[in-house]
Amino acid sequence: MRRAYATVRQIFLRLRDRPGFWTLVLAGLLAVAVVLGGALGAANVPLAELPAALVDPAHPAYAVLWSVRLPRVVNGALVGAALGVAGALMQAAVRNPLADPGLLGVTAGAGLGGLLAIVLRPQHPSLLPVAAFVGGLLAVATLLTAAWGGGRVTGPLRIVLSGVAVQAILFAMISLVTFFFADRAPAFVSFTIGSLNGVGWDKVLLILGPVVVGCGLALLSTRTLNLMLLDDDSAGGVGLAVRRARVGASCLAALLAAGAASVAGLVGFVGLVIPNWVRVLVGPDHRVLLPLCVLGGAALVVFADTAARMVAAPLELPVGALLALVGGPYFLFVLWRKLA
Repeated sequence: MRRAYATVRQIFLRLRDRPGFWTLVLAGLLAVAVVLGGALGAANVPLAELPAALVDPAHPAYAVLWSVRLPRVVNGALVGAALGVAGALMQAAVRNPLADPGLLGVTAGAGLGGLLAIVLRPQHPSLLPVAAFVGGLLAVATLLTAAWGGGRVTGPLRIVLSGVAVQAILFAMISLVTFFFADRAPAFVSFTIGSLNGVGWDKVLLILGPVVVGCGLALLSTRTLNLMLLDDDSAGGVGLAVRRARVGASCLAALLAAGAASVAGLVGFVGLVIPNWVRVLVGPDHRVLLPLCVLGGAALVVFADTAARMVAAPLELPVGALLALVGGPYFLFVLWRKLA
C-alpha cells in the first residue's frame, strides 16, 4: 500500500507542473459536472439509463433532459466560462488578485442595464443582453474615469477603490429600481441574486456570442495581458500602450460579465475564485491561464447549480447565493494572506 502511494505521489509530482495535466483534470471535472447536472434533480435519472434517455424519445426522462436540464447545464457552463475569463482579465488590468467583475462594479452595471430593460421593454427580451452590455461598459467607463489622475491611470489600488465606490452606487440604483417596481419583485430578486432556474435554449443563443467573442479576443491578447502584469513603466518600456491595454481588457471583461448577467443575473465570485485557483496550479502565464479558467469556471457553476437543486430539495436555492458562500470566505482568506 505504501509503495503504491509513493508511486502515485511520484507520478503526480512529475505531472503537476505540466499544463496539459491540469487541462485533463479540469476537463474531467467539467464532464463529471455535466453528467451529474443531467442526472440529478427533482426526478433523478440513473446514470446507467442516462445514455438511453438522451437518444430515445420514448424514454420517460427524454423530454426533461432536452427541455430543462441540458439547456440549464449548457447555460451554466457558458456563464462560468465567461465569468472565469472576465475575472482573469480584470485581475490583469489592475494587477490585483482580489479584482473581480462583481467587486469592481462591472457585473452590477450589467445587472442595472438588464433590470432597466426588463422594466422599460418587457415585451422585447432580446434587448436584455444589449442593455446589460451597455450597462457593463458604462460601469467600466465610470470606473476608469474615477481612477484617472493627471491624464493617466494612477495605479491598480486606485482602480480597486474606485470600483468599490462604483459598485456601491450601482447597487443603490438597483435597489431603487426594485423599490419603485415592487410589483415585479420576485423576478428582480431572482435576477439580483443570480439563478439558472427556467433558462432554456434561447438563453444559450443570447450568451453564446458574447462568450465566443470575448474569450476569443482574450486568447488573442495573451501577450498583452502578460505584459500588463509588469509595472506601468516596465510595460511601457517594452512598447505596451498601458492605458489602451487596460481599457481593452476591461471592455472585454464587461462584455463577458454582461453576457453572463443576461442569462443568470448577478452571479458573483466566480471571477475571483477561479483565476486564483488556476494561477496556483499553472502560474500567471495567460496563454495557459485563460483556457483553464474557461474549464474551471464552467465546472464550478455547473457543480454549484446542481448542488443548489439538491441541497434543499424540493426547494431550489439560487446558484448565486451558493457561490457567494464559497467566494466570500475565499475573498477574506486571500485578503488575510495578502495583508499578513
